[in-house]
Amino acid sequence: MASLLADALRRIDTAIASLGADADTATEAADGAITLERRLEHAYYAGMADLLRIEDRNERIARRELYRRCSQLGETVVDVAERVVYAVMKES
Repeated sequence: MASLLADALRRIDTAIASLGADADTATEAADGAITLERRLEHAYYAGMADLLRIEDRNERIARRELYRRCSQLGETVVDVAERVVYAVMKES
């Protein structure tokens, strides 16, 4: 999940850097970040399902919190990416 988040954030960085200079690159990078977040969402659900197999209560709680925070960051990535797409559309 962390790797997917890192890749999505790199795409957000590219999208923001391209604003005002290259609308196609900005939109493509933002769309790529959204796609990566969807993959993160699938990884989140798979991870949450795997938690049912973990016997240790403390580990289960810690992982659940980590997964939840990664999911929240992913939602923020989508919010920023959608703002980038909106900015490109408004600029046109």
